[in-house]
Amino acid sequence: MPWSDHHRRAARYNRWINESLYQVCLALPAPQLNDDCGLFFQSINGSWNHLLITDLMWLSRMQHVYPILEELKDIDFPRRLNGQISDQLQLLWPLRQRVDDVLIRWCDLLRQDDATAVIEYTSSSGQPRVKPLDQILQHLFNHQTHHRGQITAALSAIGTDYGETDLLFMPQPDDC
Repeated sequence: MPWSDHHRRAARYNRWINESLYQVCLALPAPQLNDDCGLFFQSINGSWNHLLITDLMWLSRMQHVYPILEELKDIDFPRRLNGQISDQLQLLWPLRQRVDDVLIRWCDLLRQDDATAVIEYTSSSGQPRVKPLDQILQHLFNHQTHHRGQITAALSAIGTDYGETDLLFMPQPDDC
């Protein structure tokens, strides 16, 4: 299997599970979304904001490989990991969809030569970094999984059923 197939699958899973969990969260009242429930970014909404901000940061850092971030340039976002784009989840949802679609198209463009690409960037703490593209992509999708795990724990704590989250339950094209 080409190295890039892993990231293509991860990008599709990412979109599917984000959509699934957003739909559950959108049905919750604002206090349950915005109250501090002990997550790393305090609330469910804080976690969704963090994920959107970090994905936009990574896409901007990787832009020289495939410059498709142009499609997202209208999204104004804070450059802080604990920043907030919106305290209203219904305003984050269309942005999340756009970013997930760009991530899929971005991963679909990966070529075999990109397996050796490195990305030079400045970290959120201001430190210069150089990392292999393959590791960055793996980190990006793993980071999403980590914080979605916190979101599902918060949903469980308030007795909300969020359904299946496992990759193996993601609908396949044959399931449609």
